[in-house]
Amino acid sequence: MPALKVSGLTFSYGPRPLIQDLSFELRPGNFMCVLGPNGSGKSTLLKLLTGFLKGAGGSVRLGGQEVSGIEQGKLARLAAYVASETSTPYDFSVRETVLLGRTARAGFWRGYSPEDGDAAELAMEETGIARFAGRSINTLSTGERQLVFIAQALAQEARLLLLDEPTSHLDLKYKSEIMALLARLAGRGLAVAAVLHEPALARLGCDRALLFSGGGAYSFGTVADTLAAEKLAAAYGVPPDSPLLPK
Repeated sequence: MPALKVSGLTFSYGPRPLIQDLSFELRPGNFMCVLGPNGSGKSTLLKLLTGFLKGAGGSVRLGGQEVSGIEQGKLARLAAYVASETSTPYDFSVRETVLLGRTARAGFWRGYSPEDGDAAELAMEETGIARFAGRSINTLSTGERQLVFIAQALAQEARLLLLDEPTSHLDLKYKSEIMALLARLAGRGLAVAAVLHEPALARLGCDRALLFSGGGAYSFGTVADTLAAEKLAAAYGVPPDSPLLPK
C-alpha cells in the first residue's frame, strides 16, 4: 500500500489554479524531491498533504485513508512535517526539543513515557546529534538545528516524512549530510518528500521527482527523466545550457 497517494488534487488561492489535477504516489522507500520556481505550489503542496489546507478537488490519502478524515493522533503516526522556518522562543535543550515530537502522537496533557524517551534517543542517534542532547538548541549552528528538527519529526515514528526546504541557508557540508540522512531514512523504509531549491541536490539519493512549472503544470517521475535539462529550463525560464542547471 502506498504511504501517500494523491489523485486529481486541485487547489487555488484565487481565480487561477496553483495546483491542478495533480496525481502521484509514494511508497515506503521512495525519496521524492519537489522542485519548481517560487510561487509554483511547493510549500502549499506539503500543507495539503498534511491536511492543513483542503483541496478544491481530488484526494490525498495517507496509509489508504483520506487525510481529511484522520484524527490528529493517528495523523501523527502517518506523516511528520518539518517546516522551512523554525523558531525556538524557549531555551529548550536538544533532548527536550526532540521529545516535543512525541506530543504530536498523544498531546500535551500527559507526561513522557519511557517509550517516548527511547524514541527521542533513537531519533537523536539516527541524526547524529546525541552528543548535543543536553545543550540549548539556541547554541547550535543552523545546520545542527535543522538536524534537531528532523530528529523531532523522526520521534513521531511516522511512515511519511515531509520537509520544506531542509537544505536552505546551509553550507555544502550540511546540505550533503542532510540529503544523505534522508536517503538513509528512505532506505530503511520511510517514504520521504523534500522541497528543494537546487536541482543538483536531487542526485544525492532521490529516486522520484515532482517538478512544478507554474499555473498548475507539473511533471512527475524518475529524477533522470523529470529533471532533464530541457524540462528544468522550461520550468524555471532559463536557457537549457545555463550553468545553474545540473549537467
